[in-house]
Amino acid sequence: MLRDYQIEMKTRLMEAWKAHRSVMVQMPTGTGKTFLMAAVVRENAADGVLVVTHRIELVEQISE
Repeated sequence: MLRDYQIEMKTRLMEAWKAHRSVMVQMPTGTGKTFLMAAVVRENAADGVLVVTHRIELVEQISE
């Protein structure tokens, strides 16, 4: 379950995604970026989602 600030960021992300082909999200450490991205991937997997991370653990967490 996403927290209010994550839901707000997801809404902003989805609005930006409608207008642009590529969108980048930056959030501070500890704000649940992995949970946010997992929700976005889950909801948009059919359209294709590319996730670029600096740690393989993040890809594993998102894929779970």
